[in-house]
Amino acid sequence: MNRREALLLLAGTAALPESLKAMGRAVHARVRAGTLRTFNPHQNETVATIAELIIPKTDTPGARDAGVPPFIDVMLADWADDEQRQMFTTGLANVDERSRTAFGKEFIGCTPAQQAEILQDLDYELAQLRDAKRDTSKNFFGAMKWLTLTGYYTSEVGSTSELHYRVVPGRYEPCYPLEQR
Repeated sequence: MNRREALLLLAGTAALPESLKAMGRAVHARVRAGTLRTFNPHQNETVATIAELIIPKTDTPGARDAGVPPFIDVMLADWADDEQRQMFTTGLANVDERSRTAFGKEFIGCTPAQQAEILQDLDYELAQLRDAKRDTSKNFFGAMKWLTLTGYYTSEVGSTSELHYRVVPGRYEPCYPLEQR
C-alpha cells in the first residue's frame, strides 16, 4: 500500500473522527515521556521496520520519523487488552518464523526485498480474509497496518508534512479593506 492508497483509505484527516485525532495526539504525547512498555528491543525494531515499509521515508517523513513504533507500543500498553497484546506479539513472532523459514534469518536481518516479500504474503492473507468476509479483527497484519496509519496520520509530522494540516488555515488580516457598494 502506498501513501496515496492510505489517504484514500483514511479519506484525509477530515474523515478521522475528532475523538480518534484526540486519542492519537494523547498517545503521541505519552510516547515522548516513556520507554518501551510492551515490546522488547527486538520486537520494537521489527515493528519499526514493518511500519517503515508500510509508510517509507520519501520526500515526506516516514513512519519512524513520525514516531509510529513508540506510538504502537503505547497503544498496546494502554489501550489494548491482554488478548490483543498477545495476538500482536504472536504475530511479530510469526513474522520472524516466516522469515527464518524463507530466508534463514530473522525479519530485521533480511534485505528490504525479502522483508517486502513477507509483508506481501501477510497482506495477501489479509485480503483473502476480507474477500471471504471473515473477521479480520484478530489478524496481526490488519492491526499493524491500522496502528501504523493511525500513528502516522495523527502525529504532528504526518498531519503537517503529508496532509498539510494547519490548525488555523489562511492568514489573519485585521484591517482588510471592504469594497463599497
